[in-house]
Amino acid sequence: MWLAPTFSAWQDFSNELSGSQRRSTGRDHHREFVPLTVEEFRNGYATFSDGLDGKLPRDPDFPAEYHDAVTGAAKPVEDTPFNRAWIAAGKLFADEAKRISFYQRVEKVMPLAANKKYRKYVDREAGSFHIALLAAVATVRFSFRTTPKALRAAFDAEFRRRLAAAVDPDDPDKPQ
Repeated sequence: MWLAPTFSAWQDFSNELSGSQRRSTGRDHHREFVPLTVEEFRNGYATFSDGLDGKLPRDPDFPAEYHDAVTGAAKPVEDTPFNRAWIAAGKLFADEAKRISFYQRVEKVMPLAANKKYRKYVDREAGSFHIALLAAVATVRFSFRTTPKALRAAFDAEFRRRLAAAVDPDDPDKPQ
């Protein structure tokens, strides 16, 4: 089973995260990010990818400035494809906890899914992920305090659990 969150845009944006988007929100840092459904994550990531590819219409409500999470100072928001994509995807999540979770999953978990360890579960030609890999990205448990090593271990465990539960659509009796 393959679902497409569009993988192609991932590598283009991974180095574009500005310092302001990497900063914390000043919220409760010990709480875990809420899990997202596969559909929520896929819709958010498809919107994000479309924005990076310049496929989104101009947003009349695109913000002119943002407030720095550390200093509180107003700073201009550059009108770039990355910023348009990031903001458009975030607007899909009315719930702030889900929006923050989506952003953190794109920033911290998607690079894990792009690792060569999971290469056979990513179809780069079609721009899609195996359902187990996508589900692991959407649901792995972590917080701001989770170390990269712990996140890798948690992600791998979640992926293995999801993969064991997946079935081959051609042979429902055979796990993938």
